[in-house]
Order: sequence, then C-alpha cells, then structure tokens
Amino acid sequence: MPDELLYTRQQALELHVPTSVTIVGCGGIGSWAAIDLAMSGVPYLYLFDPDVLEESNRNRLPFCQSSIGRPKVEVVAEYIRAIRPECVVVAIQERLQDLLLTVQLSVSQYILDCTDSPKTQFTIYNACKRVAGVKYVRAGYDGTRVMVTANVSGWIKTDVEEEAYQVNPSWVVPSQIVAALAVGKILKYHDQEVSLDICEIGIPVLQRQTVSRLTARCRQRPNAVLPDRGTVEIPHRTVVEMEREVRRREQGR
Repeated sequence: MPDELLYTRQQALELHVPTSVTIVGCGGIGSWAAIDLAMSGVPYLYLFDPDVLEESNRNRLPFCQSSIGRPKVEVVAEYIRAIRPECVVVAIQERLQDLLLTVQLSVSQYILDCTDSPKTQFTIYNACKRVAGVKYVRAGYDGTRVMVTANVSGWIKTDVEEEAYQVNPSWVVPSQIVAALAVGKILKYHDQEVSLDICEIGIPVLQRQTVSRLTARCRQRPNAVLPDRGTVEIPHRTVVEMEREVRRREQGR
C-alpha cells in the first residue's frame, strides 16, 4: 500500500500528530487508544502494563483466544505491527514508575494515563507537570460514564485509595468511545474535556432539530381523524406551545 496515500483523507483536518506517545495501561481503553494512535500516524508508541490478557478482557478487545495468558503489551504491539508495520512500538510489561517514568518523560510528547490507580495517576500527573513539553491526558470510564481530562481528581486520598477499579460493568462501546475521545484530544481537540454518560450523546442535537427541520407543510395546524367521529381539529396553541417549549430548553442550556 503506497505510504503517500495512507493518510490522504486526514490531511485536510490539520491534525497535530505527535512524534511519540506513552500509553499507560493496555486494558479496554489503552489498547484501543494505542491502535487509534497508530492508525492516525503516530510513529513511536510506548506501551506499559504489567498484566496478561484474560478471557474477561476479550468482551471489549479485538484479540484472539490464543492470546490469553500473554502480556497485554505484547498482544497490542503485535496487532499494531500487523496493521502499521512502519510504527515503532516498544512494549514493556512493567508499571510506569521510578526510573522508567523518568526515561519516558524524556522521550514522550504525551503520556496517556489509562490506569485505575489514583496513586499512579497522581504520580504520573505530577511528574508531567515538572517537565516542559510533556502533556498528560487521563482517560477512564465507570460503566457507561466516560471521562477524558488533562487533570486528576484533587479530592482523592492516594494514601488509602491504591486501586479504584475492582470489577465494574464493562463492555466494548464505552471503551472505544473513551479511547477515541482521548486520541481526539491529543491530535486535535487539545483544550476539550469530556465527562458524561454515553446515554446523553445525541440528545441536545435531537432537541435542536425538532424546530429547525420543520417544513412549511409540517408547520400547518394538524387535524386528527377519529373513528366514527370524522375530522377533529387540534387547537393551534398545542403546536405553538410545543415549539415554545423547545426554544425555552435551548435558551436554558
């Protein structure tokens, strides 16, 4: 496949593709984020995760059953090399801490934190703040609640909350959504942050379209046909009140 054609369709988007990104945690979010970053053209990726792939991970990851028991970082790296052989992927089956963290701060433009440990998040976040040119992005979800930010929660007590994640409801859709939003923040929407439930996506758009997409014919006063009663005229104020309620909600946002 000609390299000059690979990214033709994204050139007009003016993406700011970094040279290198470190992904910490290769679970449901980190794996998809690493894949998306590679597909977007990031030339150097560093993967950190001490765990191995388990069967319960596969409900949200695209990996074969034969990969169970292998280090997550190796499975993700192998997948990326198959679809983007030009991408240099460094897979390290360790936690990002101490000397490893110091090294990554010297070679990374972004550190994408997909961990579940508040203590780890604070450590990486504070380390990034001390080094110019390294940006921190944190991505996570709880059930269907998703979040992408450049900060950590200031109220968490790191001395008693070692791990926030135990066994939560989890499936592929929130994982993919959060990963895509995190990659979008890194490549284009640098100042944007997200915190919402995925069931909220699209509701504001539907409300705005209720009035704006009405044609002249649709704005006519409707009539109702009832069995054995002929045509019954519906009061015009009903339609007017509905439109007024939609406008009121839009102005209140």
